[in-house]
Amino acid sequence: MAKVPSVKGSVFGGVVEEFRKLLAGGEVTREQAGRWLRPADLELIDAPIAVAAWYDVGAFVRLNELLRDVVGDGSNEYLRERGRESARRLLEGGLYSQLEYLQRTEVARVTDSRARHEAFGRDIRRLTTISGSIYNFATWTPAKDRDHALRYLVELTDAAPFADPLCWRAEGFMNHMATQHGDPDLWLWRRLTRDVVRFDMVRDL
Repeated sequence: MAKVPSVKGSVFGGVVEEFRKLLAGGEVTREQAGRWLRPADLELIDAPIAVAAWYDVGAFVRLNELLRDVVGDGSNEYLRERGRESARRLLEGGLYSQLEYLQRTEVARVTDSRARHEAFGRDIRRLTTISGSIYNFATWTPAKDRDHALRYLVELTDAAPFADPLCWRAEGFMNHMATQHGDPDLWLWRRLTRDVVRFDMVRDL
């Protein structure tokens, strides 16, 4: 039986919580939510969310689209901010030890540009290992950018289920990481093919 592309409850729970607040505040009704969500999505939302469980990534995408359109006035900047918030939430909650990177990055300890580049590469490799803890599909691969000696890129393969709203969230997540060592708005994403997404640094470190 094929594995259903899924997201971990530790991340899924954040959007469910936000959607429940919309319902409680009357900003959207269950009937209106049907414009974005499927009946099975609402069943998930009605049940307790277990942080260690896996949830259909399709439901996660649809919830993000609903929240972007209702709360974020249709702006993808809303999704970027949700990605930043996910980074903060996971770090503060101590759920992923790899995210200690954000507080003790090697880059902060070196000043030479090439040494910073090498240290940043080691830190990026550590950070991308959390992808398998959050999503049960696709592969994240950091590499040196052949066109820019002091930059890296991160390529996501088998990425068809990684819909555009998740790319915006991931961009925000990665840029929150970069902000921790003084490099805000360092990453931009683009979809190369249906199955390949790439995150590029927009400048040298």
